[in-house]
Amino acid sequence: MKRDIKQWTTLYRGLGNQNRLRILQLLKQKERLSVTELAKELNITIKNTSRNLSILSNLDLVRFQGERGRVYYFMNVRIPEEIKQILKVSFS
Repeated sequence: MKRDIKQWTTLYRGLGNQNRLRILQLLKQKERLSVTELAKELNITIKNTSRNLSILSNLDLVRFQGERGRVYYFMNVRIPEEIKQILKVSFS
């Protein structure tokens, strides 16, 4: 799928945050985590973590699923190949 400049700008703006990149790294390593677990790992507030997860979800980079009163986040397995390449470079 070809992306226009506005879509790329939105993506890079969303990835241009240290906490969001760290969230993606953690989800890649541990597969799924709750907001509380992510906040603890990142040493930031749950509110801040939730805001960052919302942005990543809007970019379709993460998905979530409720289970036993908790919401767990995980990487979207259907991320387009060109975005996977960007993340691969970012995480190496």
